[in-house]
Amino acid sequence: MPLCTVKYSIFMVKDPSENGELKAIREQKEQPLLDAFQGSKMWFNEKYLLFETTVDIQTDAWGARITLSSIAHPTFTVSGRWDFINFGLDYLSCSMAGWSLYTNCPYPEWFE
Repeated sequence: MPLCTVKYSIFMVKDPSENGELKAIREQKEQPLLDAFQGSKMWFNEKYLLFETTVDIQTDAWGARITLSSIAHPTFTVSGRWDFINFGLDYLSCSMAGWSLYTNCPYPEWFE
Protein backbone atom coordinates (compact mmCIF):
# COMPACT_ATOMS: atom_id res chain seq x y z
CA MET A 1 0.00 0.00 0.00
CA PRO A 2 1.47 3.42 -0.92
CA LEU A 3 2.44 5.74 1.94
CA CYS A 4 -0.01 8.44 0.87
CA THR A 5 -2.89 5.97 1.19
CA VAL A 6 -1.82 5.08 4.74
CA LYS A 7 -1.56 8.74 5.71
CA TYR A 8 -4.98 9.43 4.19
CA SER A 9 -6.64 6.61 6.10
CA ILE A 10 -5.04 7.71 9.38
CA PHE A 11 -5.90 11.38 9.26
CA MET A 12 -8.94 11.89 7.05
CA VAL A 13 -12.52 10.99 7.90
CA LYS A 14 -14.55 9.32 5.15
CA ASP A 15 -16.87 7.11 7.20
CA PRO A 16 -19.95 9.00 8.51
CA SER A 17 -19.93 6.90 11.71
CA GLU A 18 -16.39 8.17 12.37
CA ASN A 19 -17.71 11.73 12.19
CA GLY A 20 -20.12 10.90 15.01
CA GLU A 21 -17.33 9.35 17.06
CA LEU A 22 -15.12 12.40 16.52
CA LYS A 23 -17.98 14.69 17.54
CA ALA A 24 -18.41 12.79 20.81
CA ILE A 25 -14.67 12.85 21.49
CA ARG A 26 -14.53 16.57 20.68
CA GLU A 27 -17.35 17.31 23.13
CA GLN A 28 -15.38 15.49 25.83
CA LYS A 29 -11.91 16.94 25.12
CA GLU A 30 -12.25 20.41 23.56
CA GLN A 31 -13.10 22.65 26.51
CA PRO A 32 -10.78 20.98 29.04
CA LEU A 33 -7.96 21.20 26.49
CA LEU A 34 -8.55 24.91 25.88
CA ASP A 35 -8.99 25.67 29.58
CA ALA A 36 -5.77 23.90 30.53
CA PHE A 37 -3.38 25.02 27.79
CA GLN A 38 -4.62 27.95 25.68
CA GLY A 39 -1.96 30.68 25.71
CA SER A 40 0.29 28.86 28.16
CA LYS A 41 4.07 28.50 28.05
CA MET A 42 5.08 24.90 27.39
CA TRP A 43 8.03 22.82 26.26
CA PHE A 44 7.71 21.35 22.75
CA ASN A 45 9.43 18.01 22.17
CA GLU A 46 9.73 15.95 19.01
CA LYS A 47 12.67 13.54 18.82
CA TYR A 48 15.75 15.71 19.52
CA LEU A 49 13.94 19.04 19.16
CA LEU A 50 13.18 20.66 22.52
CA PHE A 51 12.36 24.31 23.20
CA GLU A 52 10.07 26.53 25.27
CA THR A 53 7.11 28.01 23.42
CA THR A 54 3.76 29.73 23.81
CA VAL A 55 0.79 27.77 22.46
CA ASP A 56 -2.25 29.06 20.58
CA ILE A 57 -4.89 26.36 20.09
CA GLN A 58 -7.50 26.44 17.32
CA THR A 59 -10.12 23.68 17.16
CA ASP A 60 -12.66 22.39 14.68
CA ALA A 61 -14.65 19.22 14.01
CA TRP A 62 -11.50 17.36 12.88
CA GLY A 63 -9.21 18.18 15.80
CA ALA A 64 -6.80 20.78 17.14
CA ARG A 65 -4.15 22.91 15.46
CA ILE A 66 -1.58 24.33 17.82
CA THR A 67 0.57 27.25 16.74
CA LEU A 68 3.91 27.39 18.55
CA SER A 69 5.58 30.78 19.02
CA SER A 70 9.11 30.89 20.40
CA ILE A 71 12.22 33.03 20.28
CA ALA A 72 14.26 29.81 19.95
CA HIS A 73 12.53 28.51 16.82
CA PRO A 74 10.46 29.91 13.92
CA THR A 75 6.69 29.85 14.44
CA PHE A 76 4.99 26.71 13.15
CA THR A 77 1.85 24.64 13.69
CA VAL A 78 1.32 21.05 14.81
CA SER A 79 -2.02 19.29 14.69
CA GLY A 80 -3.86 16.18 15.75
CA ARG A 81 -7.23 14.57 15.24
CA TRP A 82 -9.50 14.40 18.30
CA ASP A 83 -9.11 10.66 18.76
CA PHE A 84 -5.27 10.91 18.69
CA ILE A 85 -4.90 13.87 21.08
CA ASN A 86 -3.97 12.97 24.64
CA PHE A 87 -3.48 15.31 27.59
CA GLY A 88 -3.20 15.39 31.34
CA LEU A 89 -2.47 18.01 33.98
CA ASP A 90 1.02 18.77 32.66
CA TYR A 91 1.26 17.42 29.10
CA LEU A 92 -0.39 17.44 25.68
CA SER A 93 0.54 15.02 22.90
CA CYS A 94 -0.64 13.42 19.70
CA SER A 95 -0.17 9.70 19.30
CA MET A 96 1.01 8.64 15.84
CA ALA A 97 2.37 12.15 15.18
CA GLY A 98 5.31 12.11 17.59
CA TRP A 99 5.06 15.57 19.15
CA SER A 100 4.47 16.41 22.80
CA LEU A 101 4.10 19.56 24.89
CA TYR A 102 4.95 19.70 28.59
CA THR A 103 4.47 22.35 31.27
CA ASN A 104 7.96 21.54 32.67
CA CYS A 105 11.08 20.76 30.68
CA PRO A 106 11.12 16.96 30.17
CA TYR A 107 14.94 16.84 29.81
CA PRO A 108 16.47 19.58 31.99
CA GLU A 109 19.86 17.85 31.74
CA TRP A 110 20.01 18.95 28.08
CA PHE A 111 20.40 22.54 29.30
CA GLU A 112 23.03 22.00 32.01
